[in-house]
Amino acid sequence: MEVNVLLVEGQTDRTVFKTLIEKIYGFRKEKVEIEGLGKTGLNLTYVTFRKDNTVIVLINAQDKYRMKDILRNVLSWANFHKVKLHRIGLLRDMDTNLDIIGWAKSSLRQFHPIVKGTSLWINDTEIIPFGLGNVESENPVIEKKRELELLLTLLAEKESTLSRFQRSLNQLKEDTGRRLKPKDIMHVLAIAKEYDGDSMSGLYRKLIEDILRINPKVIEEFLKETGLREFLDKITG
Repeated sequence: MEVNVLLVEGQTDRTVFKTLIEKIYGFRKEKVEIEGLGKTGLNLTYVTFRKDNTVIVLINAQDKYRMKDILRNVLSWANFHKVKLHRIGLLRDMDTNLDIIGWAKSSLRQFHPIVKGTSLWINDTEIIPFGLGNVESENPVIEKKRELELLLTLLAEKESTLSRFQRSLNQLKEDTGRRLKPKDIMHVLAIAKEYDGDSMSGLYRKLIEDILRINPKVIEEFLKETGLREFLDKITG
């Protein structure tokens, strides 16, 4: 059994990547016993997926500030229980000029990681950091806040939903006197989609599933343009 770990910041990230892992890569949610992982002392929230002989452990850090500690504890756990981790994917918002490789290397300095290209290596485990939001939006009303929601605004633009509401977005920008944050755009999208769920995670899942059903080519283009295709290919491979 080959075990890969995917560590994300929070619930919305977990929902988006759970959906992609299942719908794009064909993994199925399945309870796989991972010895000792739930006893690392950080109250880990995780779910496991399996496809053939590959298992993905998706961990929700619940807070980006917990990610460093969780990452170190996962590596210590794997070492103690002699669990061979093939790859660890790290997903977090780019925020302001975040050097994602430097952040990961600093977080793991006690393990003496070796940097090779866009990955770090600790013995035979490849660690792949990925910064969410490192994309450009040409829409003049959207603030370039580099986070998960900026990726989703790009997806909504490709799908043409936002263009149908551009006049409303322009007016909202004028009313607030500032550019709209990507999360503001997602709330507008919730209204546009007549989404009546109780969490934005549900909206994000519905957005991806609807596009996959109607025009899967848009999702493929989105994954390639954002770099997520290459990242996810490694985590699922």
